[in-house]
Amino acid sequence: MHRRVEGMHGARASIIMVFVVFAMLLTQSAFSRVLAPYPFSPYLGLPFVLALGTAPGVRILRGATTAFAIGYLYDVFTANPLGLHTFVFVVGYLAAWLVGYLLTFRGIAFEVILTFVLTVLLGGLLELIRGFTPGGMSWNGVSMMIALFASAFATAFVAPILFALVRWIDPASARSTT
Repeated sequence: MHRRVEGMHGARASIIMVFVVFAMLLTQSAFSRVLAPYPFSPYLGLPFVLALGTAPGVRILRGATTAFAIGYLYDVFTANPLGLHTFVFVVGYLAAWLVGYLLTFRGIAFEVILTFVLTVLLGGLLELIRGFTPGGMSWNGVSMMIALFASAFATAFVAPILFALVRWIDPASARSTT
């Protein structure tokens, strides 16, 4: 019985997170020029996914499913081919889960560094995949690197706030005491 109640709370927390990311995407798309001018537009959903990946109390299936839903929202909002952000966000979740499993670091510095590094890597993966899709974007190397690092910097800047929001929504994602 206890496990069923725990699972229902986790599902409710995941649904709330998807709705919070949806609201943030609406706000970001409506006020994108004012809030975050290009190329400093953060991936606001990515810290949610990374926070779930490093959370000790979140089961891998629930985290991957939530990452899938958040990635799907990004695909719908950015008008990219469906599955592009979905794939990248699930890969990001699994990478964060692996890092969280192997390392015991916690704290704001860990959240910022993890978010920055994984945003650069996942953004590069996203652009690599996008280059193979019909009508894919073509960047020169310098402008792509500037866009990747600026977006990663902006995402890492807001990451501690979003990690804290995840911990507030889902108590199972609270930091361990190490």
